Amino acid sequence: MREQIGEAADRRHTAPLASVTLWAVICGIVVVLVHAATASIPGRLGSYRTGIITISSFALAVLYSARKRNLWLSVRWLRLATLLPRKIARALIVLDRLETWRTLHITLGVLVLLPFWWHVDVGRATLLERALFSTVVLVILSGLCGLLIHDLLPHAMRIRPHQEVRLEDVEAGFHQLFVEAEEAVLGHSEDLVHAYLKNVRPLLIGEQSPARLIWATLCGTDPAPRVCRAALAVATTAGSDEAIYRELVEVAARKVRLEHNQFNLRLNTAWLGFHIALVAILGVEVAFHVTGVLYFLGF
Repeated sequence: MREQIGEAADRRHTAPLASVTLWAVICGIVVVLVHAATASIPGRLGSYRTGIITISSFALAVLYSARKRNLWLSVRWLRLATLLPRKIARALIVLDRLETWRTLHITLGVLVLLPFWWHVDVGRATLLERALFSTVVLVILSGLCGLLIHDLLPHAMRIRPHQEVRLEDVEAGFHQLFVEAEEAVLGHSEDLVHAYLKNVRPLLIGEQSPARLIWATLCGTDPAPRVCRAALAVATTAGSDEAIYRELVEVAARKVRLEHNQFNLRLNTAWLGFHIALVAILGVEVAFHVTGVLYFLGF
């Protein structure tokens, strides 16, 4: 049984969906269609029931974050799988995959808009409820941004191999490329040194604009050729050392690609911090909302 579970575990990283963004859009369309077809539901359920359904859905969606950071549940889940028949054990392992939890998180995160929409339709919104609604919208939008990043970044990394996966390695790469370029200039003509200092070195010590880098990520293109085009166009000013100058421009192009690599790594983590902060704010607003309703209106 343990060998069978191990075989199933080898498939843990197979993504169940080709595009999580497309799946989220489909769930959003379902929410709109169901809401349009259930105009009488908010009045029947009332504010308490729709509120309970909404809070429960949010709580289930947040479980993905807990599962991702703590293996307590996963370990006990796998222990249970070893005691069950083969087919059931494999099904449990598939359910415990992070990809499955993520899909559930995305699905609930979008479908929760339906009971929340019902809850908003029940009565006139107060100032706190309007703030709560705005925060929910921001949480959903930040999640959609994360889905787009999840779909785009793997493609960008596949078309450009030798991508670093740690920011520390990127910083070390910057230093290595700068030293390589500085040493390549030593002992050569004044024309080469002048052309290097004027056209290439600014690329090595400067930074590209975030707008250019995000555009390269969205389009799946390499920003280096466009950035280094001007420096390459004046290669003849290096005189007899033109070949070496072209090599220096290539070093600058590698630096621009590494800078794009660094931007993608930061983008991949920055959105998540923003998303978690919005969820924390949402939790505080929900707590105030529920407390206020129970205190002033009661059950």
